[in-house]
Amino acid sequence: MFRVLRLPRHHRELVPLYVFFAVLLIVNLALDPQMFTFARISTLSVQFMPLILVAMAQTAVMLTGGIDLSVGAVLSLMVSISAVTMQDSPGGIALSIVATILCGAATGLFTGLGVTYGRLPAIIVTLATSYLWHGVALLVLPVPGGHVAPTFTGWVTSVAVVPAGVILVVIPLLFWKFFKNTRPGVSLYATGNNAHAAYVNGIRTNRARITAYVLAGVFTAVAGVGLSGQIGSGDPNIGSPYTLNSVAASILGGISFLGGQGQMKGTVIGAIIVGSLMNILFFAGISPFYQYVVQGLILVVAIGLKTIAQGRKGGQA
Repeated sequence: MFRVLRLPRHHRELVPLYVFFAVLLIVNLALDPQMFTFARISTLSVQFMPLILVAMAQTAVMLTGGIDLSVGAVLSLMVSISAVTMQDSPGGIALSIVATILCGAATGLFTGLGVTYGRLPAIIVTLATSYLWHGVALLVLPVPGGHVAPTFTGWVTSVAVVPAGVILVVIPLLFWKFFKNTRPGVSLYATGNNAHAAYVNGIRTNRARITAYVLAGVFTAVAGVGLSGQIGSGDPNIGSPYTLNSVAASILGGISFLGGQGQMKGTVIGAIIVGSLMNILFFAGISPFYQYVVQGLILVVAIGLKTIAQGRKGGQA
């Protein structure tokens, strides 16, 4: 008799996602035969990088049982800050990156405090802060423009042995891999799974929620820095499509919108799937206006499948 290979539960849950991802790769390859060339992989890594990072930001919040509808506006603000603070010297580039990341952390802290101590639903608070951060982005950079150092743009968009898009994603992923096994990381998952039980067991649930939003701000800031390098300028309106796409990518990746369940690697695959679907539309010659229809369908299907899966689990309990 053949011995049945039994994967751990967290791997089994991602198998359908991997299969769907493989199918999309085949379709993409049929439409774009150059997809697996080194230059094309480098380009795609930069193209998918902002969505992956913003989806990671959304995941950090969703794991606590919340949601962040301001990530798109924060991304616009981070791109704008990067474009108005960056100088051409190495020191100027580094200073701009640090300043942008600190600003991202500050937006996350502000939103986290509002959600935690305002005693209002996260969806309401983050919807309000999305208008706030978009307004600040327009104050920082009223019209698309600004200046991004050509050296930095060249590094982000160049074809390299290790593409910049990969580096900008891998560093936050490595941080997350370490963070989730620390006490704050465990507290984040525990708060999303059952906030009352976590509090009774000595976990500071308020701190966990605030930490999640700060992390979301940092991940979005890194996305903003990378996106400014990708487009070579700033744009105070560029982040709008990323909000719902980040939610769709997170849910597709197995993140529970009730909190406490999911893996960041699933989110990364989910973000690549969303990006690949947009890529398929482009190479198939379908009008860009239909992208919004596809994005809406992706979100509806992802939420529907997740709801069905959770309903089955509840029925088996």
